[in-house]
Amino acid sequence: MPAKGKLVLAIAPIWANLSGQRIGTQGVSSEFIVANVPWWVDPTKKLRLVPQNIAVAAQTGVISYGLTNDLSVIVTASIAEKRLEALTFRGQSGITPLGRSYPSTFGLSDFTTSAIYRIYQDPIHRIQVNLGFAYPFSFNTARFDLLQPDGSVANIRAFYGMQPGSGTFDIMPGIVYAGNLGQWSWGLSYRGRIPLANNPENWRFGDLHEFNGWTGYTLIPGITATFRVSGATQGQISGFDREILGRAVPTNPAFYGGQRVELFGGGVVSGKLINFDAASIAFEAGLPVYQNLNGPQIAKNWQAGFSFRLRI
Repeated sequence: MPAKGKLVLAIAPIWANLSGQRIGTQGVSSEFIVANVPWWVDPTKKLRLVPQNIAVAAQTGVISYGLTNDLSVIVTASIAEKRLEALTFRGQSGITPLGRSYPSTFGLSDFTTSAIYRIYQDPIHRIQVNLGFAYPFSFNTARFDLLQPDGSVANIRAFYGMQPGSGTFDIMPGIVYAGNLGQWSWGLSYRGRIPLANNPENWRFGDLHEFNGWTGYTLIPGITATFRVSGATQGQISGFDREILGRAVPTNPAFYGGQRVELFGGGVVSGKLINFDAASIAFEAGLPVYQNLNGPQIAKNWQAGFSFRLRI
């Protein structure tokens, strides 16, 4: 939280990768899916396309300003690029692969405003609450070219998870407890993201609830190692887009959401090492240790990112 009248600028790129399909906690093959999972629009037909890999890159810019020593406001804006490798199976049934597609989407993602208020602080402990809103400025009607079971290539609306943004107005509550003593620091947090209504295309992501616990140890002044455990649960998509109806796994709104636990390791390097205390760099990478997905659904492999902060 910036001090009163102070400004913090930050950039925070994140990269993630997803591959492999799961139903609940069980991994399943693409051949199993097309042979056994019905198309939700017409259950007499089976699915014909299964995602193999998704690479995600997102860039977020952050501006924080201290209205008082205990109240700060934050504005963020993001862009996202998502690259898909999809396997299409031949014909109306069977497990014979036809070929692969490599479409991608790119565009404006999240724009948010938040307020953070410190409700308690002593020399060791502090508690902060926050409330934010995400605005429907994001792009959720992206299109891409995809190989069809008959061998043609169609330009279709991208799947829900491939859209750069959701196009919904969301409320984002949260609370943080943090402490530090000597070389040690620690904390617990909760944050939610709850869409208030469907977007103009008649759908919204499920409510997201994320819990984090972390600890840090200062190795030398200016360098701190960190460890974080993150657990998240999210509901299925509500509603559906009438232009996202193909016989592919990600067209089913029920095949989104679930539970995930991830472990992250990282560090923070302060500019005080070079007598420039106003700047800092934080970095972190991790992977899931538990995934229970509403599926079949593509699973997460890893995530990495860093942030550069400058206090003015």
